[in-house]
Amino acid sequence: MPNHKTQSDGFSVIELVIVIFVIGIVAAVAMTRTLRSDTYNAIIARDQLVSIARSAQQKAIGRTDVSLHIQPIGNSLQFRIEDETGVVETINTDLAEVIPSGDVNQLASCDVVGGGSVVSLATPMVLNYNELGDLLDGGVTGAPGFPEDVSTGARLCINNDPAMSVCFSPSGFAYVGACVE
Repeated sequence: MPNHKTQSDGFSVIELVIVIFVIGIVAAVAMTRTLRSDTYNAIIARDQLVSIARSAQQKAIGRTDVSLHIQPIGNSLQFRIEDETGVVETINTDLAEVIPSGDVNQLASCDVVGGGSVVSLATPMVLNYNELGDLLDGGVTGAPGFPEDVSTGARLCINNDPAMSVCFSPSGFAYVGACVE
């Protein structure tokens, strides 16, 4: 019997998978070494706000007096849901490189019309929901007309960047991006 040997000109599937895996590990390590953590703080704050706002809307259904409080405290940005019994849920995120500002019934893009009122420890943003999960009123405490009835929606701008804005429809639904009427 003749012994036939074939020569392979390339990678086998296993070798290719291993090379891709190693490149992925090297890329992940390189990214963590070169990028600062505050690069993602605005994105994390935005996504956490959308998450807890949707949670507040769900908790408001069938209840009364549910409110969402957005307040910088120390080096963190605190999102807090409260009802008539007290604090229901709290999320804290890193505040480095994050400047929140908010409005009620102002839906223009954050880069066109910046947030009307800066959200701070002394002036948190508060949004109140009814038992159907709709927004009743709210705004930044200390702003003229607070609490203002929500007719067209509300928004929170992070660093006045339209990609980092969070909009709240009058029905209470929170979403990322430019507000639509």
